[in-house]
Amino acid sequence: MVSALRRRTVLSMGLVAAAVMAVGCSSTSAEGTSEAGAGAAAEAGALPVTIDHVHGSTSVEAVPQRVAAVGIGDADVLLALGVTPVLVPAWKGSVDTGVGEWAKPALAGATPPALANATAGFDVEKVAASNPDLIVAVNNAIDANVYGQLSAMAPTVLHAADQTDWMLPWQQVTTRIGDAVGRPAKAAEQVRMVEDTFARARSEHPEFAGKSAILVRYLDGDKFRAYSPTSARGQLLTELGFGVPAQLRDRFGDALYTEISAENLGLLEADLLVVDNYDAAAARLDALPTFTGLQVVRSGAMVGLDPVVSDAVSMPNPLTIPFSVNAMLEKISRTPVGA
Repeated sequence: MVSALRRRTVLSMGLVAAAVMAVGCSSTSAEGTSEAGAGAAAEAGALPVTIDHVHGSTSVEAVPQRVAAVGIGDADVLLALGVTPVLVPAWKGSVDTGVGEWAKPALAGATPPALANATAGFDVEKVAASNPDLIVAVNNAIDANVYGQLSAMAPTVLHAADQTDWMLPWQQVTTRIGDAVGRPAKAAEQVRMVEDTFARARSEHPEFAGKSAILVRYLDGDKFRAYSPTSARGQLLTELGFGVPAQLRDRFGDALYTEISAENLGLLEADLLVVDNYDAAAARLDALPTFTGLQVVRSGAMVGLDPVVSDAVSMPNPLTIPFSVNAMLEKISRTPVGA
């Protein structure tokens, strides 16, 4: 018999797919085109705007026509807003083009060049070569020196001064980028759509409430990285309604993650265990007794993410979140948590 969770998951997938299609269509509307570098018309009164950030403030006087995305996931936000970037940031993951599966429909055939090593030590000259009139580097760790080089090319927008690199609420990333391109109302709409996706998932799956879940990644040396609920990866689980296992709550502090050695894997016991980029570590995990001996693994409540979904989970935004929720609900439906 098909479980109630699986039936509800089918409904959620249909609704999420419709939302993604709507975003894809918006990039080819009268407010934007599918060509790289195309900008969407600014909303009335949205520009000029001055945005304060970690290295000062940036003013955007007119509608940008050539927006270079340097922050991880920032290109997805631009696409969701109807703006096709002239440069996209590449990360060390399932692709080297800087475009995930979730973003291809919104690109509508455009092929912006990728900025290699965008998470560390990228070539600033590559950014200059894209001839930008706005640089969006919100979800990145940009120091004062690199900011000086970027801002000399074009107005450059970063994250807020009171935020920590790589620990940015996706809602604030979306609204900040929306402000920068003169589309604050569109950004607010995207935030509402994604929050509705989460709210619908929680409503359809009340069984998640009161359950604990943790997302981990296997590291060399049989260590595990467990992600905090404030990290990009951890946010997805908490938004679905899961809590953090009690034995881990005090281990994160202000950090993105905590590392756990093989002999302490009992700390990972939870109602649901999600393993990031599972495919790459599967053989080693199967041969690791302290992992296979976990009750959460033996009970079948372990979910392994493939490389594409792992990438999406690591950078929550209006395009990746529906994609990730889709994949997560489908996988959880096969576990005791979703049975």
